[in-house]
Amino acid sequence: GDFITHDMDLAATFGPVTGMSGTIHFTDLLGMETAPGQVMTLQSVNPGILVENGVIRYQLLPDQLVKVERGEWPFMGGRLILQETILNFGRPSPKRLTFEVVGLDAKTFVDSMGFKEISASGIFDGVLPMIFDDEGGRIVGGRLDSREGGGTVAYNGVVNRANLGMMGGFAFDALRDLQYKSMIIR
Repeated sequence: GDFITHDMDLAATFGPVTGMSGTIHFTDLLGMETAPGQVMTLQSVNPGILVENGVIRYQLLPDQLVKVERGEWPFMGGRLILQETILNFGRPSPKRLTFEVVGLDAKTFVDSMGFKEISASGIFDGVLPMIFDDEGGRIVGGRLDSREGGGTVAYNGVVNRANLGMMGGFAFDALRDLQYKSMIIR
């Protein structure tokens, strides 16, 4: 059958959700409980950055609790993995999710954000702890580390050097072709 969302308001928590589908195998229909290992596919979710073609494994627990066993999406040339957590949809409360980033391609990321004057290269891995509440979603204490081999960051836009001064000119010269062996983004 079709996926039933019962009282879970995923769009209010995580932003627009499209193409949610799956089959639920209830172990207790009155209590809305399931066995572990239920599978839901999501065409797209947009909590601030669009992610598409996701798969979530979960279990419905008593009292409108949802145990997310694992979620995974292709993401910026790599993967975005939602780590295990329990979400309470029985009452308004902040939802805390931790995402693991594996193999994020800096070029794909910069290109997707539409920064035409900036180019980048390099592959990053890391962790993005997120809180979703009444204010929306935000990363709290995230960290991305470049893989061995580093990469580049370059600003290719037009700069009016007359307004920069000497130090500003040096800074923009450095950004024309910044090469790194290691980069940590917090």
